[in-house]
Amino acid sequence: MKKVKKDIRITAADTISDTLVRIYKEEVSKNAEGTLAKDANLAAMMEEIEAYSAKLTSAIKADKISTSLEDADAKRDELIRQLGTLIAGYAVIPVAAKQEAAQKLSAVFSKYGKAIVNEPYARESSLIESMLEDFSKEELSPCVKALEGVGDLILALRAAQDEFNKTNDSATAAIVSKGESAYEIKKPLFLAINDKLVPYLTALGSLEGYKDFVAKCDAEIDKVNESAPKRGKLKA
Repeated sequence: MKKVKKDIRITAADTISDTLVRIYKEEVSKNAEGTLAKDANLAAMMEEIEAYSAKLTSAIKADKISTSLEDADAKRDELIRQLGTLIAGYAVIPVAAKQEAAQKLSAVFSKYGKAIVNEPYARESSLIESMLEDFSKEELSPCVKALEGVGDLILALRAAQDEFNKTNDSATAAIVSKGESAYEIKKPLFLAINDKLVPYLTALGSLEGYKDFVAKCDAEIDKVNESAPKRGKLKA
């Protein structure tokens, strides 16, 4: 029985660990009184693999959420820049009514400015909330309505800020539960699979009660090994 290649991607390591645990549980459920189900050593190995697999899944999720948080921040940053640019444009066009409306909105925007996009996440969120509150004041409603596109950008910024808050909450929860990094978890997971489970199943693979389980595990390991990066051949 082959071992899992150590250079497979972290997501592939997560997949194979999940798959091995799933196959084990399926086989045990078929015959709760069978040899496989009664093997305490195997049960302990699978329990260890399942625990590492759960940790790896959480770590991968946290990494993905961190990327999503950056994307959510970039979206609100761009809307702030667009809003500032649009208001500034209206402030200089030769239409008195629009200039007057734009100047009132510009006075509000200038309290914050495009520079808030460079603030830390929490500080920027606080400033955005304050700016949106200012723009929502009743006396500014006619000004917003008078300038085409401004109201749409303010609504879009509100939605982007709400999405950022939601993603930030998820990121905070993921970071708290994450603990070790995915790379740190991958090593002991591989030890549990390659140095414990595989040798054990190799020794018992020909015995009744183990054959089907071992064959399925072997096939899944072959499959995931195929996903490993191909190493280039060295030229002579």
